Amino acid sequence: MPLLSATTFPFPGRTLVALALPAGMLVTLGALAAIGTPPVVIAMNQKLKGDDVSIDYAFLPKDGTIAIFAGDTRGHMGKEPIGLVRLTAGDHYNVDVALSPLPKSGTKLWAVLERAGGTQPFTTLDGEPAEQTFKTL
Repeated sequence: MPLLSATTFPFPGRTLVALALPAGMLVTLGALAAIGTPPVVIAMNQKLKGDDVSIDYAFLPKDGTIAIFAGDTRGHMGKEPIGLVRLTAGDHYNVDVALSPLPKSGTKLWAVLERAGGTQPFTTLDGEPAEQTFKTL
């Protein structure tokens, strides 16, 4: 059987096309459709703009937030966010997030995409939290 075959059917006012795919491809395509687009966040090392950091890009599959966390003295992500912005599902570019307290220059920060209504992070296809580390300059 060829990888893809097409058949046309006459229909009043239109022509319908039926595609025949091997069963394995249908299962794979169905699995990919169920997964959807994974969450993504991109932030670069940067100087603060007043009290804000800028997130270059974020994609959220559902409504949620970008939470900014500062590193603790051991270099681990802090427990409480120092900045938070609510976002709708979809693409977002150059998102400014106000921080309080302000981190010192050289502080490692985490931008974490979280689900709406709580502190549960979105996860990537690998099951890891959707996050990006960067530093203040």
